Amino acid sequence: MSLEERVEIIEDREAIHELIAHYCRGVDQKDEKLFLSIWHEDGKWTIGEPFGNHQGIHQIKDILNTIWEALPETHHFTANEVIKVNGETATAVSDVGCTATDAKGRALLIAATYWDDLKKSNGTWKIAERNVRIYYMTPVVEPWSLDPETRMAL
Repeated sequence: MSLEERVEIIEDREAIHELIAHYCRGVDQKDEKLFLSIWHEDGKWTIGEPFGNHQGIHQIKDILNTIWEALPETHHFTANEVIKVNGETATAVSDVGCTATDAKGRALLIAATYWDDLKKSNGTWKIAERNVRIYYMTPVVEPWSLDPETRMAL
């Protein structure tokens, strides 16, 4: 590979890292515009239980709002990204840890893996399909509060 080709792959990988971060920030900050900007118009979001599978930007928007109702507070942390670029397509696998607060005010710990198929169009990477496997979504047994000042009981 030429130096230019190698640099392009590095730039593509960095753009995909940022795309993965925008997913987390969009959900966590309730930034619908940012979150929807990462998907292809006919993208697929295969979440499975308890949120189901969705195709197309309108279904993705609908389930996003349902998730925000069910989990009014989330903090996603992705790690272990493995990104493989092949021209205008790519795959990525990343693990995610998430803390959340459900609609009843209970703290949750969530662990999952994301498998992504990505496509580059007009110079921009977007998610064509994200498959999610949730390993657990479990409540924290200690008391929890929506008031951040009460969470530092050391």
